[in-house]
Amino acid sequence: MSARRVRPLTKQRSDGTSYKRRKEVEEALERLTEQSRENIITALKIRDASSPLYIASEAIVHLIRGTRHDNDESYFNELFRELMRRLSAALPRVTGESADRSEDVHAANARDRVRDTFIKRLIEDRAEPRADLDYFEVMFAAAIAALRRTSMFQATRQAARAESIEADDETGEPSAAVERAVGSLDLKEELLSNDPIYRSRVADAIRSLPDKLRRVVELIMRDMPIDSLDDSVMTIRKAIGVKSEKTVRNRRDEAYRLIRQALSIGDDHD
Repeated sequence: MSARRVRPLTKQRSDGTSYKRRKEVEEALERLTEQSRENIITALKIRDASSPLYIASEAIVHLIRGTRHDNDESYFNELFRELMRRLSAALPRVTGESADRSEDVHAANARDRVRDTFIKRLIEDRAEPRADLDYFEVMFAAAIAALRRTSMFQATRQAARAESIEADDETGEPSAAVERAVGSLDLKEELLSNDPIYRSRVADAIRSLPDKLRRVVELIMRDMPIDSLDDSVMTIRKAIGVKSEKTVRNRRDEAYRLIRQALSIGDDHD
């Protein structure tokens, strides 16, 4: 079976090179082009990712994009149903996310925004071929994670604009909502992704940081406060030996910018 029957991706990175699917996804798509739709629908029900019949999420995205010009509604519905299940599984659940707490409400809203954004892109892709979904054929879980980070950032930034920027009584630091609104990442959550390849990319992005930036990130991940009004509390500012908490925050923001850059394939996923 010639690989030419599998449509190549057209989206390009900032350096001008085209996206490419992982080798195992390309090989799976070549095999799937020889399968009947009945067999594909049967394989969609396989949940064990180690099974040779298991269809990767990236391949399902390719298959559903390929139904653009046919009228087999039942086949599309089967693909769509399983893809939405995969999308939900790729999004982290927050304990009590329906509770009346701002961070939990944002987490729940982010899930809805991700789903709505993905469906909107799928509808647009079915109307006219475009490159917006190519990333989802490269690394589905990472693409979903990128959409969620964007959704969380938008929600918390909007909330921060609506609330006064008050310092915590004990630490003197801005509120958690404001901290998130400036673009913080929950790296511990990112490292708990269900996708081992994505987890590896997050870890690599952290390791690749310059020493002074990586040290700040490591201390943040240990839940050490940036600074404190209590002199007896060990803080990141004291640990790295700088005079100003602003220096810590600047290094944090630069570290997160570099991590986002490393985790993004292309320029418009975050």
